Amino acid sequence: MLTKTAYLAFTQCAKYLWLDTHQQELASAPDPAAQRRLRAGQQVDLLAREQFPNGHLILYRPYPEDMAPLTSQAIAEGAETLFQATFAVDDMLVKVDILTQTEVGWHLIEVKSSTQYKEVEHLPDIAFQVHVLRRAGLRITQASLMHLNSDCLAPNLSNLFDFTDVTTSVEAFMPKVAADTAVMRQLLTQSAPPLTGIGRHCTRPYACPFYEHCWQNVTGLTIYDIPRLDAQKERPLQDAGILYLADIPPDYPLTATQRAFVDFYVRQHIQIDRVAIQQALAELQFPLYFFDFETIDYAVPTFEGCKPYQQVPFQYSCHILAEDGTVIHCDYLHTDADDPRRPLAEALIGHIGETGSLIAYNIPFERGVLHHLAGHLPDHAERLLAMAERLWDQLPIFRQHYRDYRFGKSNSLKSVLPVIAPHLSYAILDVSNGTQAQVVWEAMIGQGDTAVKQQMMEQLREYCHLDTWAMVEIHNNLTRL
Repeated sequence: MLTKTAYLAFTQCAKYLWLDTHQQELASAPDPAAQRRLRAGQQVDLLAREQFPNGHLILYRPYPEDMAPLTSQAIAEGAETLFQATFAVDDMLVKVDILTQTEVGWHLIEVKSSTQYKEVEHLPDIAFQVHVLRRAGLRITQASLMHLNSDCLAPNLSNLFDFTDVTTSVEAFMPKVAADTAVMRQLLTQSAPPLTGIGRHCTRPYACPFYEHCWQNVTGLTIYDIPRLDAQKERPLQDAGILYLADIPPDYPLTATQRAFVDFYVRQHIQIDRVAIQQALAELQFPLYFFDFETIDYAVPTFEGCKPYQQVPFQYSCHILAEDGTVIHCDYLHTDADDPRRPLAEALIGHIGETGSLIAYNIPFERGVLHHLAGHLPDHAERLLAMAERLWDQLPIFRQHYRDYRFGKSNSLKSVLPVIAPHLSYAILDVSNGTQAQVVWEAMIGQGDTAVKQQMMEQLREYCHLDTWAMVEIHNNLTRL
């Protein structure tokens, strides 16, 4: 069956569709972060239905095509709003989040947990549904995206949703849907996958589940890592079978910045401006506080004054380096489901003195969290805002004064650390990145088994501890330079 999921796979990559139909076993399993996003989407979908109190839910059936007769029956019996309305026509099948009748026809509403309409992601999704419903004989006169309202503030969720009318865009897209479905039918009859090459489409607009399969033999930086390389310059390289930076002809037309990027990595350059690094480090005032937040971003805001996807800190780690070289560590981890902001902020104020530099890696994030805490806790706002003013960022060092081809295409902490301090590794940790930390924290606060909960707490502490200890190690290496 040609489903909406199949159509979205096709619009991203024809090979994606073929593999998903014929060799699904090659796909990577959804990671915990993807599963968390799925749960958030399900929660948003349920809340969206509450905006239509008279809606009729089409009951779930293991085989979706069995829900189509139930939909027809509900419409025949006069249902004006349906949830999960299912239509099967020819070899196509779709489920519609919300379908509601108006004076002039039916209004199709797609529900998303995003905070805005994104044409590349949402237009093919909605247009395919309209195509199928019209083939099924329904008069669809309006199509909309129902998404989260970024101005909504908890606990008042009365304005949680907003609508974007996409009817005009959908109408213009309809001929493409008809043409695409014809190509899909022919493609799926092939005995082998299409010879679609790898490229930027492998992660846009979604991370393809077959990414690891298709990229398994790729090592090193590729033409897709070149900054701001447009399709006109990329396509001739693809057509010539050029993948790696080293294979790009020296006379190939690139901008000066792009050519410098290619030459830097091909020639394995290392550039260290010791004088500039020394000048930057001279700005620091002891004691040095190396600190890092871990945050949770609920799609549906839970805590007072929060917006959808507001970054709420539930944990921090802080290593404090005295001028004599002494290092002490302190941290905070919130362990239950109530609002973590006040106890976390008060612990932070107790750990960080009123003098000394606060060092983070990419400080806009930490600054934003501190400003949010200050806005929520006016009795502590002065201290929290003062902390934000004392922030010092390690990242510009590696953008401007310390460049090493071994960092790869990124200057992130996890790219720099293996080169600067190879004895430290996130790979050995059970929690190795911020999205995993969110998943584990959510599971931990709901865990009833004390031993399991304690284990999760240790995993979170080990990860956050490494984030700040890594910055200490980087600082010491920079100082020795």
